[in-house]
Amino acid sequence: MMADSSENRTADSSENQKEKCCTDEDLESGIADLSENQKQRSYFCTDDDPESGPIFNPKVSQQRYTFVRELIRSYKSKKVIDMGCGECQLIVRLKREMCIEQLAGIDINVNFLDASKHLIQPLLYDYIHGREAPLEATLYQGSIAECDSRLQGWDLLAFVEVIEHLEDDILQKAPYVIFGFLKPAVVVITTPNKDFNVLFPDMETKFRHWDHKFEWTRQEFQEWGDQICTTYGYKVRYTGVGKGPDGTEHLGTCSQIGVFERLEKEGGEVLTDTTQKELQPYVVVQHSIHPYKPDTKSIQDKILLEAEYLTNKLSLDASRQSHKEEKKEKGTEMVSVNEVEDGQFDDAEEDDLQCDFQNNYSSKVHPRTCEINDTNTRFYEDEEGNAMFEVPLARLMEFDSLHQMCSSSIDLLRSVLKSSKKLTLSSDELSVLYLQPAEKSLLVDESDLQEEEICKQTLVHVHKEYVTEESWDD
Repeated sequence: MMADSSENRTADSSENQKEKCCTDEDLESGIADLSENQKQRSYFCTDDDPESGPIFNPKVSQQRYTFVRELIRSYKSKKVIDMGCGECQLIVRLKREMCIEQLAGIDINVNFLDASKHLIQPLLYDYIHGREAPLEATLYQGSIAECDSRLQGWDLLAFVEVIEHLEDDILQKAPYVIFGFLKPAVVVITTPNKDFNVLFPDMETKFRHWDHKFEWTRQEFQEWGDQICTTYGYKVRYTGVGKGPDGTEHLGTCSQIGVFERLEKEGGEVLTDTTQKELQPYVVVQHSIHPYKPDTKSIQDKILLEAEYLTNKLSLDASRQSHKEEKKEKGTEMVSVNEVEDGQFDDAEEDDLQCDFQNNYSSKVHPRTCEINDTNTRFYEDEEGNAMFEVPLARLMEFDSLHQMCSSSIDLLRSVLKSSKKLTLSSDELSVLYLQPAEKSLLVDESDLQEEEICKQTLVHVHKEYVTEESWDD
């Protein structure tokens, strides 16, 4: 049977941290309240205890999960297996990936699965908003030494920090089950790098975790992986996460990773119905079907909706920034965000802008303009209090969502915007114009700003407390 594949991911008390059994979390834990300079590094040593070894930011567990998620996005995998899912921490993150339509978690420990099965169920948010594609999530109790035909030929199998927990007899059977029987298109395996252990001082145990049966050096892992490729028809590339301090590059990374790609296009073995029934040893612990709303909108409609949303967002940001600047000069009385000082445009720019505003909205203009540099948005108001915002198309294309929808083509965006009832292209078709009527002008007073600041401080305080209380991020 497969050994417990999960690490102990709960926060350790100071007493537990002094125990002789050193866990992965003790070695790879992160800390809170980092300086901006430290946040840009993948590790650092604490000033008060420089001999404590490397401490990672983000934590190595997060880096592993992020690696798997990015891999799934790059392959656009629809059917994904988490072999040795434990407390379902990876599965919780994979539920959010819109490309996944079938998600399976397998673990030998039924207690873990029973305690975590609620995590794969839909949330209230899922029922309100729904996904654009269907998603079925299933938890199975079973051993990696057993073959289950329901999981053959899937797109990707993740084997994250599991293999080092396997007994030797199970380790011998695992390659055939994964690569010879299930035959997923992609397999990602992560395991501790034994070469890296010298950076953790005073290790009183042989391995990083009491349940580890072995830990491989990079050479040992690569020899094992190369043999897998030769036997089962895969190719592999090796990488890792959790970089060490400068000067330790020769030791590799904290976790080493192998990404295996199947060379053949075919899936698993072709089985008869009778054989399939016989090869279903895994027991279903939980099965959840998530609600979804099929997206019937055309790509043009999606582009238009996204452009209108982003333009409105940038306009609102420009309004708020303008108000804050005026507030410093006028005091704390209530003011309209549309009240601005004389702008920074030269006469030619202002004449063009006034001409656009007159042609599009037939309003008598008032010579007051403002340019919000942080949002690249021009802000103009007529004498009736109607505000117009001018947002460059190039600024809209900086957003990844719109950039991907338009396939990097600003001409496609320009063409779609011509059909908008809310937005109008400028005369040179380099910007989009958005009119905000006077009755919708945003009014903000000092109490609003104070409340907003209190909310921000509260969120930061809660975040700091949360991070401080945890020594390991699931």
